[in-house]
Amino acid sequence: MAVWYRSHLVPFGLAVITFLIITTGGWTRISDAGESCPDWPQCFGTWGFDISEEEQAEWWEENPDEIDSRGAQHRYTTDQIFTEWAHRGLVGIIGILVIYSHYTAWSLKKEIGERTYRTHYVATVFLILQAVLGYITVDLDNAPWTVAIHLFMALMFTTSLLAVGLFWWNDQSGLPNILKLKENDSNVMNIVSMAMLLVLAQLLLGAYLSTSYHRGACGVGTEGWPLCSSKIIPSLSEFGIILQMSHRISALVVGGVLIWARTKIDDEIIVKAFNFALLFFGFNVVLGGVYILSADEGNFPEWISLLHLLIGVLTFLSLAGAYLICVVSKGEITDE
Repeated sequence: MAVWYRSHLVPFGLAVITFLIITTGGWTRISDAGESCPDWPQCFGTWGFDISEEEQAEWWEENPDEIDSRGAQHRYTTDQIFTEWAHRGLVGIIGILVIYSHYTAWSLKKEIGERTYRTHYVATVFLILQAVLGYITVDLDNAPWTVAIHLFMALMFTTSLLAVGLFWWNDQSGLPNILKLKENDSNVMNIVSMAMLLVLAQLLLGAYLSTSYHRGACGVGTEGWPLCSSKIIPSLSEFGIILQMSHRISALVVGGVLIWARTKIDDEIIVKAFNFALLFFGFNVVLGGVYILSADEGNFPEWISLLHLLIGVLTFLSLAGAYLICVVSKGEITDE
């Protein structure tokens, strides 16, 4: 048996760290700390996070081109700066660990297979692209489309790490039977992939909606949920309301597809994955309603927003894991 630091546990561990990066990145956005480190890779010209208001003012005077949309008079708290600083720090740590993991996959290529190494290569490229997108997101002052793409790439990176872990595990010692499909049914893979893509689209739409500050377009409290501006069909004259209604309608569609897909699948491991996805999704729908109901004059509870994001990510990863199991099992059944 391979030692843990030369086994599939490494990419799985990297996936856990990536989830922490998504968490800190989400909190950075939600707490309005997205520009709290205006330069990159440093933070106000330093490598620390304890930047006083006076030091921030001096830096803005010396770097007027870096002034963001909040203006030169805006000051960030130490907590906000630390959030962004920690997010970048985790990215740096995972960068080092991915290099190690990549080298290990290369050195074990004969043992774990060419497919595992190629997938790890893709994961490494995704990490590089994610770092570049992080820079673009900061440079463009957290434009909604950049935040959505940044989240998309984070999910692709996480999924690629899960793929590496499963391929590595399967080729090095073999997956346990509980993680294998009993039959090679292409319809199952198609159903899972459809559900996964719909959840992904819902996540990205939600990220765009939240970042574009249209969270209260339908109103807050009982006026804003479950109705929109106290109407079943509100006026679609405003872009924010269109976004809100699109997000809500797509949630109904995704929920319906998940329920339908669950009835079409018999394989135990995929059924469990869909059960988790449905549990997460249903809880998230309720959480979205509580988010609107708990808002007070435009002040939205930040912790609910973060939890809403993370539960959405777990919904996607449940289905992504199911899809990857289909891919691994398909190869095994075909080989037999």
